[in-house]
Amino acid sequence: MVTSKSYELDQGLTHGVVGPNGIGKTTLLRKIAGQQPSKGLKVFGQEPFDNRAVMDRTILMGIDNPLVDGWNIAKLMRLGKARWATWNAERAYELQDRFELPSKNYSALSRGQKSAMGIIMAVASGCELMLLDEPYLGLDVEKRQVFYDVLREEHGRTIVISTHHLNELSGHLDTVLMLNGMKHGAVEELIDGILELTGRSENVDRLLNRLQVKPLSRESTALGERVIVDAISLGPDHVFDAAGDVDVRVQEVNLERAVLALGEEGLA
Repeated sequence: MVTSKSYELDQGLTHGVVGPNGIGKTTLLRKIAGQQPSKGLKVFGQEPFDNRAVMDRTILMGIDNPLVDGWNIAKLMRLGKARWATWNAERAYELQDRFELPSKNYSALSRGQKSAMGIIMAVASGCELMLLDEPYLGLDVEKRQVFYDVLREEHGRTIVISTHHLNELSGHLDTVLMLNGMKHGAVEELIDGILELTGRSENVDRLLNRLQVKPLSRESTALGERVIVDAISLGPDHVFDAAGDVDVRVQEVNLERAVLALGEEGLA
């Protein structure tokens, strides 16, 4: 679906794009959408820039991709119907109701309401490739839950989401692309394979030497040394077995901590 020299975003999955501010998450989505030139990037097997064959099957929505200020919701939905042959008006009105979006001019909507309208346009477009640039900005807790419910309903479409809310989204993502280091992996693999080791310094060092792994991060705590390691290639079971021999505690970390540790390491 989306391929480059560094990664491949497979069809039918939901992919998270993460990285610090300014690293180029929005720029990457615009390149995938065909709005900016790119090198070595293919979408649907073609170079995406200004390519109607790609752009007719792709939609990008987010707070940095605003809709027309002077138009009201009804007119924006008519635009959607005119732009995409796959537009689903019934789905659009259903989502307007679920997000409790008032029939106002786009310019009169709050930030969260504009985010909701972007989500509605993306979903109702019916496009095969849905790009969402931090789509939850401004949404309150209740409306964020509506968004997550919609993501679950749309699973099976190819969705790419730039985000800073990995823990909230982790149950909805299949893979994560880390732009700082261009590392790409399955969420299940990251959660299972990025492990935290805790124990006395000498015991932790003994385990690291036995496993022949370098720490992604390390800190001293009241409970001893706390180290995060990438055990994906070793296999987590091997780490758990070896840790028991040297009195080191092993536990999985959440997706956000796993990605943060990998990003700090800057793996290529």
